[in-house]
Amino acid sequence: MRIASIALAVILALLSSFPALAEETSTGTITITMTTKTVLEIELNPTSWGIGPVELNTEYKTDPEKTWCAMTNRGNCMVNTYIKGEDAEWVDYPSQKWTLSNDENNGENEYVLWYWVGWTSGDYILITKDETGEGTEFYSGLGMGEEKKFGLKLLTPTFFYGGREMKTTITVSAV
Repeated sequence: MRIASIALAVILALLSSFPALAEETSTGTITITMTTKTVLEIELNPTSWGIGPVELNTEYKTDPEKTWCAMTNRGNCMVNTYIKGEDAEWVDYPSQKWTLSNDENNGENEYVLWYWVGWTSGDYILITKDETGEGTEFYSGLGMGEEKKFGLKLLTPTFFYGGREMKTTITVSAV
C-alpha cells in the first residue's frame, strides 16, 4: 500500500504540472504573404491651353514658357513618362485636320508642337504622334510625389482657312 500511495502522489504531482508544461512548449506560427498593388498615376495641371485666334505661320508659347504645366507622380512607384501628340481637328467638322509635323517643319495645314522641360537648360523638343520621335521619352525616373514642370510651343500652318476652332490633344503617359 505504501508503494501505491507513493506512486499515486507522483502521478498527482505530474498531472498538475502538465498544463504548465504544455503552455511552455506550445507555439504556433502564422505566415502572412501579401502582394501590393502598383498604382501608376500622374497629374497634370493645367490640362488645357486656350490660345484663342491664331495667325498663319506664327509661333505661340505657353506663359510661363518653361514651367506652365506641372506634372506630378501621384502613384506609389517611380514612373517613366512619355509624350505624344495628335493631328489637330476642326471642332465643327473633325474630318478637317491640321497634320502634326514629324520634322519641325510646318506647311499647308501642317503644324508643329514642341515641349520645353523646365528641369533642363536645353531647347524645345519635338512632339510627334508616332511615338518614335525624339520627344517620345518625356521624363524617366519620376519619383513618388515628385513634380516636374514644362511648357509648350506651337507653330501654326503656313496656310489654313481662318475662322475655325481647331483642337488637338497631347497625351502624357506613365509606365
